Amino acid sequence: MDLKKYIGIYDNVLEYKILSNFLKYCNSVNFEQAEIIGENGKGKKNLEIRKTKEKNLSNFGVDSLTEIHWANYLTKVFIEVTRYYKNEKKLIKCPTGTLSNISILKYEEGGFYKWHVDHAMAVPRTISLIFLLNNDYEGGHLSFAEGDGTNEITIENKPNRIIAWPSNFLYPHSVKPVTKGIRYSLVCWVL
Repeated sequence: MDLKKYIGIYDNVLEYKILSNFLKYCNSVNFEQAEIIGENGKGKKNLEIRKTKEKNLSNFGVDSLTEIHWANYLTKVFIEVTRYYKNEKKLIKCPTGTLSNISILKYEEGGFYKWHVDHAMAVPRTISLIFLLNNDYEGGHLSFAEGDGTNEITIENKPNRIIAWPSNFLYPHSVKPVTKGIRYSLVCWVL
């Protein structure tokens, strides 16, 4: 199987001034330890599997107009990239679904996420998206392998890049440990 066939990479997604403003926002919010889903159960925290912090963005039920703005703006960006991805990869049978929540991820030194897939019974995701926000860190590479763990490929850390791929069992992926600095990214999924 050619893993790269269904991995979409999209660069220069935002104007750099907008990206810079969003990174300033990322530095001002409070993060919590990220949870895991799947075989280990939704809503559990396990630092042996995933050591990263997250902040869910919401466009309702929050007091921050800044958060509402970013949630709405980034939802639009992810919807546009998802449409482009589905057309580019000719995914005519892919469910259209809706976007799940958008989360800001903060991987500090030593932060990682071991091999996993994004689809689970509790959360039936179809397309996964990661938006790399910065590159002033070392390590923290996104890697993919075939379902049997062979043919690992690594995605270059490049700011302002969105990577999209199928959420299913054929696309296990990981984030290698960050060895220096802080890695910021956004994640969301199509359900």
